[in-house]
Amino acid sequence: MNCDEWFERLYQILDRDMDEVVWTDVEFHMKSCRPCWDRFEFEKRLKARIQSSCCKEPCTESLRVRIKALFEKY
Repeated sequence: MNCDEWFERLYQILDRDMDEVVWTDVEFHMKSCRPCWDRFEFEKRLKARIQSSCCKEPCTESLRVRIKALFEKY
């Protein structure tokens, strides 16, 4: 697995939505590639932060626009 393949599966990786054989390849890559490991850790913390604050306050339209713009960069 290379970084491009890893990045294409990032959200599957975060959800662990894959079989154990694929997970083993993913885990090996992350342990040997610092940029991918750092990205994984960042995305994992971001996901946890979003989940912990979900539904406490309604999302404003300006926030939706900013989030959508961030996703469009990738």
